[in-house]
Amino acid sequence: MNFLFNRHIGILFICLSLFINGYAETPNISSESVSELELITFTPPNGWRIADSKELPKHVKIMVVGQGEREFSPSINLATEHYTRSLNDYLKRIKEINQSQGVEWKNLGSIHTDAGEANLSQVDEKTQWGDLRMMHVVLVKDETAYILTAAALKDEFPKFYKDFFASLKSLRFIKEQQKPAEKQA
Repeated sequence: MNFLFNRHIGILFICLSLFINGYAETPNISSESVSELELITFTPPNGWRIADSKELPKHVKIMVVGQGEREFSPSINLATEHYTRSLNDYLKRIKEINQSQGVEWKNLGSIHTDAGEANLSQVDEKTQWGDLRMMHVVLVKDETAYILTAAALKDEFPKFYKDFFASLKSLRFIKEQQKPAEKQA
């Protein structure tokens, strides 16, 4: 079950940032002997540290963690999931999952990111650390859902809002050229 379905894993792994690179599903092959690999990235807040990738679920590509005032640290994470339907279908699914768990999900509308138009949503949830607020940017492209999540304790969230919003808007794709010898089998 992916991170949107398992809120406990989602809570534990809410963090991300710093020119964060998650590999897209398929490389684009050019007419020359070089291929382009499309990566997804975002810009994390200054001074945040990258979480150990060995501790993250496989769908979470990167997580960055800031310094909070209590036990739960603010974080941003970037996850991907294979998804063949539309963004609207994905959002309906997210809403249904959250409702089934008794969690209120709010669709805040569209957001323009450097990767293109995406959706911005918010979830408030009670956890063992206190009330948690999460904001998600969701983008569906080329049969992949990209989910950038910013999370902090609800009462600390305003302190991080400006940094969170800048990071969420910075979601973007970059192309990296690879020579045939560098391609992975």
